[in-house]
Amino acid sequence: MCDCTRNTGSDPEVLNLGLFTFVSMSIQNRVLIVAATPLEISATVSWLREQAVSEELNQLTFPGATVTILFTGVGPVATAITLAEYFAANRDTPPTLALQAGIAGALDRSLTLGDVVQVSRECFGDLGATDTDGSFLSLKDIGLPPGPPFGEDELLRLPPYAVRTPFPEAAGVTVNQTTGEADRIAALRARWPRAQVETMEGAPFFLTCLRAGVAPVQLRAISNYVEPRNRSAWRLDLALPALNTAVRSLLTPFLGLK
Repeated sequence: MCDCTRNTGSDPEVLNLGLFTFVSMSIQNRVLIVAATPLEISATVSWLREQAVSEELNQLTFPGATVTILFTGVGPVATAITLAEYFAANRDTPPTLALQAGIAGALDRSLTLGDVVQVSRECFGDLGATDTDGSFLSLKDIGLPPGPPFGEDELLRLPPYAVRTPFPEAAGVTVNQTTGEADRIAALRARWPRAQVETMEGAPFFLTCLRAGVAPVQLRAISNYVEPRNRSAWRLDLALPALNTAVRSLLTPFLGLK
């Protein structure tokens, strides 16, 4: 359970919806579902369309909430720009909850292909400089620490009001290029030793949500291990069904569905 109520100056009625504590105001809860590509959540989108009371463009209405589906495109830049544009256009009606769903590579070999995790902290793994010996230098290493909402360790963390899900938490690292070469993998592990999963969109999702005051929830299904590139070893057949099942289980109580 978690209390995702924020101090709005009003006295909202708090509803216990099973998995989460949610807020009942004079308006419906607004849920933003974010994915880099349609492939990752196509099963969820089909299910939502079947269950919705009404649909207009990318917004669906349910008894308990409205849901907006947003595809950002791949990578940190596309994610940050698309989300910033969305939050700016909806400044007066921000989402109650933003849920990012996608696949990820696992740096942590204790994670099994097809596992679903909630990413609880993030960092920009390859934003910085290369030293003369080829080692990676982060922004803090070169004297340009990013500042709040980053911590002194350059990590973005879930705020106190964020939703915690039933899925195990994991530390994420976001890169512009998926890491598929032995020396680069070693350098990534050396600089971010606690990172467990690698994505291309998690950190900008966290950063943009935190700056907008919106609770970020990032779910990732493990499709592959971060190793010398071996596309044939990826298990999308495990990751995609697991991801969509997880998203559906979280959304059902929010939407007033059975």
